[in-house]
Amino acid sequence: MDHPEAFGQHPNADISSQIRETRALFGTLLSLQPQVSVSEGVSSEDKVLELSAEVLKGLPEEIDYEQTAKLLADDPSPLNVVLLQEIERYNALLVVIRNSLVDLEKAIKGLVVMSSDLEETFSCIHDARVPPLWEKAYPSHKPLGPWTRDLHERVELFAEWAKTTHPPHIFWMSGFTFPTGFLTAVLQ
Repeated sequence: MDHPEAFGQHPNADISSQIRETRALFGTLLSLQPQVSVSEGVSSEDKVLELSAEVLKGLPEEIDYEQTAKLLADDPSPLNVVLLQEIERYNALLVVIRNSLVDLEKAIKGLVVMSSDLEETFSCIHDARVPPLWEKAYPSHKPLGPWTRDLHERVELFAEWAKTTHPPHIFWMSGFTFPTGFLTAVLQ
């Protein structure tokens, strides 16, 4: 095996490569597990229905974009524009999550056809992973449970900011879906 230094790369390139190979290996191992078995009297469909119901129940409400836009109409500062953009992105994410969970429940019950996106969502929820359809707003390697708690905290942060119309004293940088836009707004 050639060392990264032989190609002019930093030694950490080897670590990155090993992490990627390990994730691929574990992904393959997870995909080889039987998906249709019944363990302890609970089928995989029942398990996914239960987990998706928990996620759906704990999903925060959408932030009222129209009301926030009215409150901020007098002050078109760059930070307020960033807030409105973040609200749009998180609201869109919440709609996607809610719709996919409702559609998944219908597909499991046989009321609609199980599409490839729903099948992937089913598989991810079964394995306690975040479906790729939901990861479009912000990158994260967290499992499903911590990811949903993190989403709740993120939405709560922007909902509080929208309600008070005053930016927080301390900003949670990784809470933004587009931190570069926030940094640009701060510099203006």
